[in-house]
Amino acid sequence: MKVTIMKKTKTLKEIGYILLTLLASAMSALGIYYFVYSAKFAPAGVEGIATMLWQITGLNAGIFSLIFNLPLLIAAWFILKRRYVIYTLLFTFISSGLLMMLEEIGFPTYGGEEGTLIAAIFSGVILGVRTGLMLRLGASTGGIDIIAGMIQAKRPHLNVERVITVICYGTILLSYLYYREIGSILLSFVQMFVFDVFAGRMLKDRRNAIEVMIVTDEPDRLREALIYKLKHGATVINAKGMYTDGERSLIISVINIRQIPELTDIMKDFPTSFTYYSEVSGIRGNFRWKKDDVAK
Repeated sequence: MKVTIMKKTKTLKEIGYILLTLLASAMSALGIYYFVYSAKFAPAGVEGIATMLWQITGLNAGIFSLIFNLPLLIAAWFILKRRYVIYTLLFTFISSGLLMMLEEIGFPTYGGEEGTLIAAIFSGVILGVRTGLMLRLGASTGGIDIIAGMIQAKRPHLNVERVITVICYGTILLSYLYYREIGSILLSFVQMFVFDVFAGRMLKDRRNAIEVMIVTDEPDRLREALIYKLKHGATVINAKGMYTDGERSLIISVINIRQIPELTDIMKDFPTSFTYYSEVSGIRGNFRWKKDDVAK
């Protein structure tokens, strides 16, 4: 019975992933067709090359997207996880098909010379959310992400983000050969900046939390404050001061972002302690988000 429930849960989860892939594919097609096609700039990466080839040849960018991505996905099949390849392939086929369909039915585009900056900004928002969504699903939107994934699999210690950045900026600079306008390159930079911001936000946890690290010689008193006032647990590590050579305790805890004022107020009673905190990008596991949650 338990196995059957687990199978049903897994099936429903995969159906949800497929629906989210459909949503990301639709966002991709609309973002590119509606905003990018009518503006004089190219997105970074493979999508930018496909857009320029569409404008040069008249063939739909969806066709070029398939031409570029299919060989990459075939290679990725033997290197990366099959699930990653399958969902990326699904995204590629659906988004490319929708691009061709939108052109076939004569779907309107966002026109107007004065609207190119708006097109760059909003296409960056839509494509950034789309990319973040696919990455959260454990897949990608194809193109450079596939290349980066294969490089990471073969050379895990290589800075893949730098490789992606170089390729993206390379395609943007390459677009000057077609558009012959500095403004087009600047619009591509704007779009890429907005894209990075929103893709990054999609990858962060929906609720921000703060990591707190406290160096103190009063761990027992701080234990009372953290557990009974902030209602959070902590980890205590024995430490030694490098300058004083004295024994200390390093307390590590994660609290809600709105509890920073409470934390600073508590630390006023511990003038000899050293505290610093920074934002964390995500939280998993036991964590007290609500007032009635139990700290463990």
